[in-house]
Amino acid sequence: MFEFIKKGLKTLKLNKDKPSPFGELEEEVMNILWEKGSGTVREVREALNKDLAHTTVMTILDRLYKKGFLKREKEGKGYRYFPVVSKREFEKIVAEKVLTDILASNPDTAIAAFEGTLEKLPEEEIKRLKEILEKKIRDEKK
Repeated sequence: MFEFIKKGLKTLKLNKDKPSPFGELEEEVMNILWEKGSGTVREVREALNKDLAHTTVMTILDRLYKKGFLKREKEGKGYRYFPVVSKREFEKIVAEKVLTDILASNPDTAIAAFEGTLEKLPEEEIKRLKEILEKKIRDEKK
């Protein structure tokens, strides 16, 4: 896992029925930055299309920066903020964290939940999982 955002993943909560380390407004800000690639406080505030104070958006961006989700570069009197990883990579990291935590605390429950999820997967995804497991078994025999 990426060490620079690991501290930000300590607390995962359900946000819109999915695990997330973000509050609702933080998630909106991250989605804007993932979509645009970067943004200043002013640009993010405008994209949020909400009646928020400049300082509120600045605080959110600063918190996301301190948690390790954003990097920033000096631009004029302020900063331009950039996501540290893509949204897809971030979602992968969160999924790995959730799976690792569940497997560490209760492997039987994790396997049962995984088995139930398999029934909902399309055939091509099941085939892909089978190939991954077969490769893992072959590699362990070496």
